[in-house]
Amino acid sequence: MVSARIVLLLLATLLCAGAAVASSWEDHDGHRCARRCEDRPWHQRARCVEQCREEEERERQQQEERGRGDRHEHDRRGEGSSSGDEREQEQEQGRRPYVFDRRSFRRVVRSEQGSVRALRPFHEASKLLRGIRNYRVAVLEANPRSFVVPSHTDAHCIGYVVQGEGVVTTIENGERRSYTIKEGHIFVAPAGAITYLANTDGRKKLVIAKILHTISVPGEFQFFFGPGGRNPESFLSSFSKSIQRAAYKTSSDRLERLFGKRGQDKGVIVRATEEQIRELRHQASSEGGHGPHWPLPPFGESHGPYSLLDQRPSIGNQHGQLYEADARSFRDLADHDVSVSFANITAGSMSAPLFNTRAFKIAYVARGQGNAEIVCPHQQQQSQSQRGGKGRRRSEEEEEEGGSSEEEEAGQGYRTIRARLSQGTVFVVPVGHPFVAVAARDSNLEIVCFELRAEKNEKVFLAGADNVLKKLDRVAKALSFAAKAEEVDEVLGARREKGFLPGPEEESGRREEREREEEERGGRHGGRGEREKEEEEEEEREGRHGGRGQRKQEEEEREGRHGGRGRREEAAETLLRMVTARM
Repeated sequence: MVSARIVLLLLATLLCAGAAVASSWEDHDGHRCARRCEDRPWHQRARCVEQCREEEERERQQQEERGRGDRHEHDRRGEGSSSGDEREQEQEQGRRPYVFDRRSFRRVVRSEQGSVRALRPFHEASKLLRGIRNYRVAVLEANPRSFVVPSHTDAHCIGYVVQGEGVVTTIENGERRSYTIKEGHIFVAPAGAITYLANTDGRKKLVIAKILHTISVPGEFQFFFGPGGRNPESFLSSFSKSIQRAAYKTSSDRLERLFGKRGQDKGVIVRATEEQIRELRHQASSEGGHGPHWPLPPFGESHGPYSLLDQRPSIGNQHGQLYEADARSFRDLADHDVSVSFANITAGSMSAPLFNTRAFKIAYVARGQGNAEIVCPHQQQQSQSQRGGKGRRRSEEEEEEGGSSEEEEAGQGYRTIRARLSQGTVFVVPVGHPFVAVAARDSNLEIVCFELRAEKNEKVFLAGADNVLKKLDRVAKALSFAAKAEEVDEVLGARREKGFLPGPEEESGRREEREREEEERGGRHGGRGEREKEEEEEEEREGRHGGRGQRKQEEEEREGRHGGRGRREEAAETLLRMVTARM
């Protein structure tokens, strides 16, 4: 009985050992442990393999711990490197927080017949622009006789026609309206309104600068194309086939031709025929027709475009003109708290330094060249070595590439951002920041301005006829400027122009011209004095010669008188000799 139990125990032990050995052969570690334990007695092999596997497990855990430590160190270093890159990027963005050249735009729509380019969200460009994170800037360019297919966006659009002419159509509240647009027109397309347009000019591009007020995701907007196919993709094709068939009561084949991959594939901006352009123009000139009712929510009534350049300028002189539109003059702007203006600065002139009390200014350079200066109190001053080293090299590289360059000067608690302006440049002026724009000497500078949060905003001029500093009382002037009030008044009141002034080059040219005229006048007076002096000297010389001649004449006369007296005496002597001889 006892021997039977011993035999059963031995068999169980052998089976366990065999199972352990077999399982150890199933993986690499078990195979190694089995080889290491094969020289052991058969009744010790199971325990040997078990101990071997425990040792292997401990080593594996130690290796994993070391690996996790290495990965943690690598991740920590990587995070440090990443944060360093982010800091460097922020420093680069911080160096140019308010100026964006054409290279800063990204194409969101690309086609053979045109494009739509947009700046990235302002709060991503700089923390200083978080106040306008809900706004984006975009520019549409459409080739002659091209058509932009219908779409809607999740953002309100306020557009200014920079160049060209065309037709824009909106479908809102189930009503379709078509309008002709041309350079200087402002129009509003509310979020959700179906909008499409065409360039009706046969030679010029249609260029429209836009402000997009995002309302879905801050700083993000999307185009939704209903009509379309493969390019642009119609959002209707994303519905299931059964939904499409039920909604449109037609076959899947026909739906595929309209909305699917067999549909339109020429892009968002396509070429139109002359006849199609003529029909669109005729539709717009007939005061807009009524089309099918679209199931759109009420967004308010649209009243068509506003012709800004056909109005009288609010400020105008020989140095520039300013045209302005706000909610009082253009009702469509009332719901968006935005004003639109157009400044035309004469070549060589500049805008008077000013700041806005409430509004952010987003400016788009339509034409011309020049420069702008923005005074910013937020930026930290950079060291002279940084400006003279890496900053100067970066500026030289930008100038070689033809992009906008920027210089920075540190003031006492302020930093002046200088930016070169050219066509397509965008610059932003935050609330309260003084700024000035200067036109190049050989071309006018035309700027389209969108002022956000425009209600109750005031433009405060710092020079010229409306200089706010002139309104300080005498004591404030004397204490603030550490000079006599009369001297302060003389400086602040030197300029009598309003809004636009002679630029630095124009003023220096005038000063040089005045100095040259004064020199010429002085030269003419000096020449006349010299000639008069020469004439006087000549007269004196002639007078002296005349005196000598007079004396000579007197001597000759005396000699003549003496000569006459001698002849008379000689005749008398001859007569006396003749008489004596006769006697």
